[in-house]
Amino acid sequence: MKNHNNLPSVCIVGRPNVGKSSLFNALMGERRAVVVEQSGTTRDRVETITKVDARSVKLVDTGGYNSADSDEIYQEVRDQILGAMEEASIIIMMVDTMTGILPFDEEVAALLRKFSKPVILVANKTDNDKLKDESVEFYKLGFGEPQAISCLHRRGLRRLKKLISKTIQELPGSDKFEKKDKELNYTKIAIVGRPNVGKSSLINNLLKRNRVIVSDIPGTTRDSIDTHFSYEEENYMLIDTAGIRHKRKVKEAVDVYSIMRSKESIKRADVVMLLLDTVDGMTRDDLGILDFIEENGKACLIVVNKWDLAEGIENVSVEDYLKHLGYAANQVNKYPVAFVSAKTGKNILASFLQAKILNSNLDINVSTGFLNRVFEKNDPANVPIPRRKKRPNFLYIIQSNKRPVEFKFFVNNPAHVLPAHISFIENRLRSNLPLSGIPVKVIIRKSRKEKK
Repeated sequence: MKNHNNLPSVCIVGRPNVGKSSLFNALMGERRAVVVEQSGTTRDRVETITKVDARSVKLVDTGGYNSADSDEIYQEVRDQILGAMEEASIIIMMVDTMTGILPFDEEVAALLRKFSKPVILVANKTDNDKLKDESVEFYKLGFGEPQAISCLHRRGLRRLKKLISKTIQELPGSDKFEKKDKELNYTKIAIVGRPNVGKSSLINNLLKRNRVIVSDIPGTTRDSIDTHFSYEEENYMLIDTAGIRHKRKVKEAVDVYSIMRSKESIKRADVVMLLLDTVDGMTRDDLGILDFIEENGKACLIVVNKWDLAEGIENVSVEDYLKHLGYAANQVNKYPVAFVSAKTGKNILASFLQAKILNSNLDINVSTGFLNRVFEKNDPANVPIPRRKKRPNFLYIIQSNKRPVEFKFFVNNPAHVLPAHISFIENRLRSNLPLSGIPVKVIIRKSRKEKK
């Protein structure tokens, strides 16, 4: 797995609560990073590919720098901040005009000098002209003129974007970066599941580096974290997400926003990998996530993680476990299942390759002739129905869409079509086409033609 170095990386750093995530969202034009009035909300690096002044860049948000915090998770946060600085092409240092220079600002400034990279000093919360005059205090930090902005009121953002673009253009070797008008296409794979099932560990193992923070504490991941990489000359985006659980179990505002971001990540993904815990199996919360994936027409691979815990135990086999999942919910039988261990790395790459195949199958293109030959042999009209119901005439079927995969079946009277008919049609499609893990939508339409 290779990182992308063909785009300039713009990294946003600063002490807690200066508005780093607000600037990240403002520059990309949507609310991607979680923003709440709570110190330490951002933990992992949050990155995205976006346009800044018509130039494609990799934009990176980081956690707040706080050297006084000795918490175990914060040590991981600090490593992520340093890693983002190391990989950055230019660094945006954010400060707060309302508070002025604080000791942590001076520590961040001292740290940035060690990296010898271009730094743009941004004074946020400059909501009016009086505060703009006060922002001159930040000259003391040694990074030149502070760019006075207000993320809340969208002041100064256009000028900041032009400065970012100009700074990138002046970088040594800037000609290696992608041209402004070139778009990069990524296959988006979202990793979702309940808290603490091993989503972040799986991503780190697949990438062979500590890209996201891993802890035994549930809820460690709060943002949806995009990681761009290439494999066999193809571009991919892995999306690590916060654990999704039922609303009755959510107690803090930050968790509400985190779950919202996770669901948004499912909507923008091409393929979703739903992680289960081997010990817990398929829970009610997992089924809720699976329903949401299907409702949004996304391809899905069920991944049973921590399989190393089951190996060596008598009477526990892949076959038995698959039967157990089928008993838990009949809908599971529509999806491929991979058994992995994020701890040992077993089958991690194989599961990624399965997700890659699912993405290809979303582009399936089935001829009308083939579809109708299938249903000449398997006429849905022969499905057993209640005695007083009328049997519809199923005339012909076509594929009407892909991503999501959709078929239209034309009949003489749609009112006579029952759920049993729809299930029969979907099952016949799945048994004759590579549609395992692919949501299939069957639409019934009235035909002007009559069956001869």
